[in-house]
Amino acid sequence: MFFTQDQKPGEVLAVDWTDMGELGIMIEGKAFEHKLFHAVLPYSNWEWAVRAHSESALSLRGGLKATLGRLGRVPRRLLTDHSSTATHRLKKDGAERGFNDEYLGICAHYGIEPRTINVAKPQENGDCESANGHLKRRIRQHLLLRGSRDFASEHEYDRFLTGVLEAANRLRTERLGEELAAMGETVIRDLPDYRELMVTVGNNSTIRLRKLRYSVPSRLIGVKLLARVYENRIVLLAGAREVAQLPLNGGDRGAVIDFRHVIGHLLRKPGAFAGYRWREELFPAPVFRAAHDHLTRVSTEADRRYLEILKVAADEGLTPVENALEHLLGAPNPVISAKEVLGMLDTWRDLQRQWRERPPLEVCLKAYDALLDGWEEDEPEEQSRRKEVAV
Repeated sequence: MFFTQDQKPGEVLAVDWTDMGELGIMIEGKAFEHKLFHAVLPYSNWEWAVRAHSESALSLRGGLKATLGRLGRVPRRLLTDHSSTATHRLKKDGAERGFNDEYLGICAHYGIEPRTINVAKPQENGDCESANGHLKRRIRQHLLLRGSRDFASEHEYDRFLTGVLEAANRLRTERLGEELAAMGETVIRDLPDYRELMVTVGNNSTIRLRKLRYSVPSRLIGVKLLARVYENRIVLLAGAREVAQLPLNGGDRGAVIDFRHVIGHLLRKPGAFAGYRWREELFPAPVFRAAHDHLTRVSTEADRRYLEILKVAADEGLTPVENALEHLLGAPNPVISAKEVLGMLDTWRDLQRQWRERPPLEVCLKAYDALLDGWEEDEPEEQSRRKEVAV
């Protein structure tokens, strides 16, 4: 049995994360896996949503910053479930949970009171749970009207989401006005949507963030850097100057190695490739692994020759080299080398240049006019013959 609650204006902001995989969103033709941080004012049903990569404290920072900035007000309470973003188990074998320090810090920054539902009682956050489903149905309808689920960029997708949310919120302005009046005006202090920590680049050209290793450009070896960790990326600063950006990995162990960071030094010491701790990270696509396997079968210098191909990918781009390797490996007796890859890239560039430099196509419309007027141009005998055929 459920007991319907009377909501008070300006009292609660309920937040939750919802997975968007079922909607089949794509960016440039590729499936776009993501979540939405979803915030709802239960009294008016005003809502806002922000794209998120995971259910984390960093996405909470970004989501709250966007939501409260949009409102220009702060409700009295923030309602969440018992996810690890907000709470942790107080005792190893116990069921009792308490708020995380970072979560409490975020609430204190905005002057909002933290509140959670009871453990294993998702219906107590029913307003947000229900709104998740309504929001996805609304987005699905707008996608049908749009005629495509594919977007040119994440920025274009964000604009689409903003349009969907603004259209829905226009229907809630009256009760939202009551909410805003109950909250009162306040100055919303900006909260950084990143964490900061100092890191030093080791002699293996990596930095360590928690349990993960990240490669960085080798020119930074020995330098102390400030790492700003956002929800989906890491920005490295030397003083006030940005020196690198890295994609943030959601795992808790291993390494994220970009071959572009290490290929120059590996080419000078190709013997180090065979025993390199993060060797598997240097096969950026399956076709690169297939190329190395082929070279191992036909050459005693497979590692060096493979590293030369990887250097071409660093200089010319990953996708063109990937396409060239697929073409070369598809030949009856494939010859795989950096020289062959460069030759194929040059050939493709020449073809593209020739296509761009082709003279414009000259169309003679007289031929088309003659086709349309051909009946009058025929001799009388031919016209008679056509009439007989038509009959």
